[in-house]
Amino acid sequence: MFAERFDALMNIAEVSNSRLGREISMDSSHVGRLRSGARPLPKKHDFLLPACRYLTGHIKKEYQIYALMKLTGIGNAALSSNESTALYLSEWLLERERDTTAATGRLISGFSRLASRPSEASPEGSAEEAPQKYAAYLYGNAGKRKAVEQFFLMILQEERPQTLLLFSDESMAWLYEDAAFAARWAELFTKVIRKGNRVRIIHTISRDMNELLEAVTKWVPIYMTGAIEAYCYPRLRDGVFRRTMFIAPSTAAVVSTSVQQDTDGMLNLFLTDRAAVSALVAEYERYFALCRPLIRVFTGTATDDLSKAIGSLSGVEGNACLSCALPPLFAMPEAIVNELALFFGGDTLLLLWRRSLATFRKNIKKQRLSLTLLDPELMLLTPEALVLPMAELFHGEGLTLTQEQYLACYDRLMKLEKQYENLSVSVRSDLAQNMLLYVKEDAGVVMAKTDAPMTAFVISERNMINALWDYMKSDT
Repeated sequence: MFAERFDALMNIAEVSNSRLGREISMDSSHVGRLRSGARPLPKKHDFLLPACRYLTGHIKKEYQIYALMKLTGIGNAALSSNESTALYLSEWLLERERDTTAATGRLISGFSRLASRPSEASPEGSAEEAPQKYAAYLYGNAGKRKAVEQFFLMILQEERPQTLLLFSDESMAWLYEDAAFAARWAELFTKVIRKGNRVRIIHTISRDMNELLEAVTKWVPIYMTGAIEAYCYPRLRDGVFRRTMFIAPSTAAVVSTSVQQDTDGMLNLFLTDRAAVSALVAEYERYFALCRPLIRVFTGTATDDLSKAIGSLSGVEGNACLSCALPPLFAMPEAIVNELALFFGGDTLLLLWRRSLATFRKNIKKQRLSLTLLDPELMLLTPEALVLPMAELFHGEGLTLTQEQYLACYDRLMKLEKQYENLSVSVRSDLAQNMLLYVKEDAGVVMAKTDAPMTAFVISERNMINALWDYMKSDT
């Protein structure tokens, strides 16, 4: 794990072994062995933070920062200074494979970071080069990059959209060891999605929970478009032989096989023959038949389905953790609900409030609810943030609480905490204002961007639920 991450970080910084070695007073051959894994990380690693400081100083270009965010999940706060970035990277490099808390935190921070700003438009001015429309044998990580680029370029030439079929449990070094290509990959993938293509991806959950969380974090920007279907194979696999299948059923396919994590010199096949591509589609579909949903993605156009999913999850027995900026709907005084319902002329909010309050009163008798809110002092400093969360569920987009209404909701919540011993409320200053995370122990997770356009993930895979539950409990 350390060697793979350290090597990827060196590649993003575009720093040679000798240059880093001179900076940290280490022989360049030792640096090389750390990158390859031939030399394990020594117990005393005083050189690591200085090395991260040096690498941070060489990650300044936009494409490098983009690649770093993709690789590590680093957020804007850690990027605010060289020292905070170096500290983050040193901790990231030292994570143990079984320690999922930090990886879970990066998943959440990655989601909230993207939720806090609109997705960036990809360049549209320049025409793409014409793809080479023939089969090819390509080798190693550089070969896979070439094959994947041709794969995307061919899809962009198609007039009709299609559903891409993706699976890979091979090392992702081919993508993240080349920062410029990582940016190119993201640009092409964005264009493919904007042309109306959809994506079905099968993640591997049996190899390592940390790796799964990292993989999902890297796919968050695509998930948030609502154009992706995520599945997983739930049973154990031995992981000796690894496989990649990137298939556009009407166009082309990229396939490869490697042993464990060693992709050096491996054969990548870029195929355009219709019979060959159809055979690979059949192989993928047979594997897909053994899989189950990993993440369901809901956008503002699927509010009824999301409302049903949330209602179904909240009705399941079990303790729960909820993190959000504003007090939840059940804490809203009825008088304020009536005021708001009258303001936008609908009874949907009133019905949702009644349902939320009834569910709360039923559950809180036997189940614990740990609730974390954004510090009220911060909320009152930014009154424009008092927008009702997930308002698209009740057709109240843009509906904003007054400061008096917000304080009334908060006071009502404090009274409920005193009334019910199973309810605990805490505040934090580092929550995203438009982020909601609801975890029901052993049952499911809702992770949502609460402002318009609303996007929500509903997760039912047990290992991810447990990882998110442990993360939430570690912060309460």
